[in-house]
Amino acid sequence: MKTFKLGLALLVTSFTIQAVEFTYTENDNSGNNIALGFPVPLPMESLTPVDGFRTFNSLNLRHQQLAAESPYILGQQIGETFNNRAIMAYQLSDQNDTTHNGEPEGSALINGGIHAREWQTPEAVTGYMETLFAGQDDQHINQYLLENLNLVVIPVLNIDGFIQTQRFPETVTQSEAQPRDGRMRRKNMRNVDESLSTTGDNLGGIDLNRNNAPYWATNPDRSSDDVNSIVHHGSGPASEPETQALQQAAVFAGEDRLRFYTDTHSFTQVYFAPSTTNDRRNTITGRVANTMRAVNGHKYRYSPSSAGGGIGATDEYFANTYQIPSYTLEIEPADSTVEYGGFGVSHDGFILPNAEVDRMRKETAAAAVAGLYMISAQPFLQTIKLSDDSGTVIEQGWQLNGDGTRTLEVITSGELQAGSAYQLSLVFNKPMRAIEGDNTVDFNSSSQANGMGLAWLLDTGSGESDIAIDTSEGQWLTSGFNHYKTDTYQVTITMPSDFDWSTSQLLSLKVNVVDMVGQQLDTNPATVVDWQNGHWINLEDTAGESTSDLGGVDQSMRLIDDGRQLYAPIDPGPAPEPEPPTENGGGSSGGGSLFWLLGLLAVGLIKRK
Repeated sequence: MKTFKLGLALLVTSFTIQAVEFTYTENDNSGNNIALGFPVPLPMESLTPVDGFRTFNSLNLRHQQLAAESPYILGQQIGETFNNRAIMAYQLSDQNDTTHNGEPEGSALINGGIHAREWQTPEAVTGYMETLFAGQDDQHINQYLLENLNLVVIPVLNIDGFIQTQRFPETVTQSEAQPRDGRMRRKNMRNVDESLSTTGDNLGGIDLNRNNAPYWATNPDRSSDDVNSIVHHGSGPASEPETQALQQAAVFAGEDRLRFYTDTHSFTQVYFAPSTTNDRRNTITGRVANTMRAVNGHKYRYSPSSAGGGIGATDEYFANTYQIPSYTLEIEPADSTVEYGGFGVSHDGFILPNAEVDRMRKETAAAAVAGLYMISAQPFLQTIKLSDDSGTVIEQGWQLNGDGTRTLEVITSGELQAGSAYQLSLVFNKPMRAIEGDNTVDFNSSSQANGMGLAWLLDTGSGESDIAIDTSEGQWLTSGFNHYKTDTYQVTITMPSDFDWSTSQLLSLKVNVVDMVGQQLDTNPATVVDWQNGHWINLEDTAGESTSDLGGVDQSMRLIDDGRQLYAPIDPGPAPEPEPPTENGGGSSGGGSLFWLLGLLAVGLIKRK
């Protein structure tokens, strides 16, 4: 049974709004007590993760400890709160601006603790840091992200408000039918003291998630100019020092390289996402959200908004300013703590039971890692090598040029013999499979443990044909790999008995595979994939098109090359019939015939092009 006891406690005089204090308990519902149905979470002093919530001081020291003990973590002050507390952001990266292949890195920004009462979020964002720290030498996805992405996280943005809620973890004041101060403070501490007994300022502060362009003060239903409103938007966009610090964090992350943003909240268990007028950005935003949702069995929903409106939230600012996938992640519960055996009292979703915190940290970290992996880089086939008992017969790979393109360089050039067996190794630019221990495993519905499709594309002069390659005994390497576990695939192949190197005009390897989260290969690695204007650039699909933001089947690795185009020409279809001549406008019939003739010539040129 849900209880809404807080909604009864409004006392108003002509000058003063008097707030009433309530105390959270586990089972005692007498007087001004509010029973939650589980032990009231109290912040704990602990550097390491606990099954519960840590104090701000412990979290702050934990962040500093991680930075001191890892070459991949760098802390930087990005601003101060209204009460002059330092706001810290942490860069999780190898401190250079390039991937391990030498290409420019993308950047990402994740914010936590913007609403003070949402204790789940500093724990979740700290959990992201702890996950990457623990896996910094795993030679797999965590190390890959640290070496190939510039990630910046803000564990707690609204520090003043967060400390206020932890000052009164069992006490809440109620005004205007809303829990407002103590454990349930939402806003920052502008013009608010730290005492609950001075009730006149209990309604004060600014909602930092209503303080942002481009939709600041545009939605009177969900944003207010009333200083006492729980969604008071402040005196202007980015009027608050905390909002200004968040924007400065984008500069720290490298705003010209930014391609991902998340503002972490609780509760309702959903990825909210603002749409923009950029349809390609919107589609990619949905794809990334679905990848993150799939990690935990789609227990989180996805809820995109319509373009052209908003409430002044941070995700709207980043989506529209930078044209990137941008989310408000609302952590669990979906509705209330009834889901964990609680009594379901008003607003109890902000008070996650201690017993759920450690699991929540792990689940949100796994989802975040998957999303970051997805936007870090598109997969491409970097190198192939064929070897027999005598050594390497053929090896070739894409090498980065000074102008930002790649050239396919032949390292070892030999000839393949009919009926002979070879070990084929394929090296990719990123880890391609999930692992448990040293075993490759399926990654939800996105990739199969050993999924790989290979074929030879052969032309002996009578037309192209595909010859399937048996990959049933192939494996992704967790030892003997190139740079990261599962970035290398190995299989033994046997050339067809009727194959003749000397009479073949074209021999190309066709590779049909997806990365860990289901993304297909960039089919033309000569043009380096990057992010621009809300979408991928130079990401070609199977037909050579680069507007779908999807990869495809790669056949760029040519062992015998006759110089033909990489992609088959696209048939434009029949040419349109020419317009009949006209005699309008004072022109002579001879002039009309001339234009008609020029039209025929133009059609002829189009057909030959």
